[in-house]
Amino acid sequence: MSVLHNGWRGVRAGVPVLLGYVPVAMAYGIAAKGVGLSFWETVLISVFVYAGASQFFILAAIKLGTPLPGIVAMVSLLNARHLLYGPLIAKWLPHALHKRLQAAFLLTDEVFATAFHAMGHQPANAQFAWYVGLGLTAWLAWIGGTIIGLLAGSGLTSQFPQVDQILRFALVALFFSLALLSVKRPMLRALLIASVVTLLCLIYAGATPAILAGTVSAWLFFVPGEQSAVASAGGAQHKDTDGESHGTE
Repeated sequence: MSVLHNGWRGVRAGVPVLLGYVPVAMAYGIAAKGVGLSFWETVLISVFVYAGASQFFILAAIKLGTPLPGIVAMVSLLNARHLLYGPLIAKWLPHALHKRLQAAFLLTDEVFATAFHAMGHQPANAQFAWYVGLGLTAWLAWIGGTIIGLLAGSGLTSQFPQVDQILRFALVALFFSLALLSVKRPMLRALLIASVVTLLCLIYAGATPAILAGTVSAWLFFVPGEQSAVASAGGAQHKDTDGESHGTE
């Protein structure tokens, strides 16, 4: 299969991400215009920063007059979670540094969730093109949604004041649906217990303790079992195949 064909398969896999990114990026464009950023300042932040939570933080920080070094430090901290994502999909990426840097730039929460679920099922010589197709689809959707929000957002929010909050919820719903794709049978007990613990803590202790308690309880009660061993064996076999394929490039 050609590089373009493999990339097109990645584009199709990125359609759900596209549908989630456009409305959230529209909300960002609307908010950036309200803060007073120019058209190009807003678009270039989406092009180069390309991180939803960080971009909304930037807007809030600008509004509060936060110094630039503080904004950079906090944005870096917010994006540090990608250091955990990278190693989980690195086994499916080429070893060339410039290709890994390209993959790193395109990595987001939703791209990672999609790639982690589906990238391993692609042929070894097609995985990078597939990933680039997925990542470019998400990136261009984010930029396009930002532009739509800048051009049409004001009229939309003036007629429907609640639309901004609705647009932002689209990303949460998208990530939740992508996360569900990764749920396997051995995870169900841990997820059920973690859900109950999180709900109880949310009612009696607040959001932050609920998140921490839910995470810890899921980790404590998750037992991988035989499926983990099978996955490890499959991953080792795939790694050998992948190594042979990249060696022939």
